[in-house]
Amino acid sequence: MADTPDEARAKRIKRNRRMLESWRSGVSITEIAREHRLSLSWTGRLLRQEGAVLPQIRQGVRRADLPVAEIIREYDKGATMQALADKHGTSYGTIRRLLIKNKVRIRPHGGQNAIEISPLLRPTRRT
Repeated sequence: MADTPDEARAKRIKRNRRMLESWRSGVSITEIAREHRLSLSWTGRLLRQEGAVLPQIRQGVRRADLPVAEIIREYDKGATMQALADKHGTSYGTIRRLLIKNKVRIRPHGGQNAIEISPLLRPTRRT
């Protein structure tokens, strides 16, 4: 069973704190990224958000280990990009880029009902 959004957020917060502790104890960014199965650039960003002072940004590590077909299938069945990112230990942006690269139609923000709910997207009547 998938985590609730609050549970997933709590897990990310704990992971980020563990990453910061590793950084402060002398572990390299590359090792931290590999341990948590994150890209190098995303790991650096998360560490900076936690207050770490890091060297200048460099090119990230490519994630070749993601199950692309499975991610696409789960997204098509209604999984959110953030839920997929949490499940596969990667970032929202990585999932979004993977879907776009594979020509998957991206749902509007707010889920399947966003078009019905948003008054900005409803046709207006002209009098």
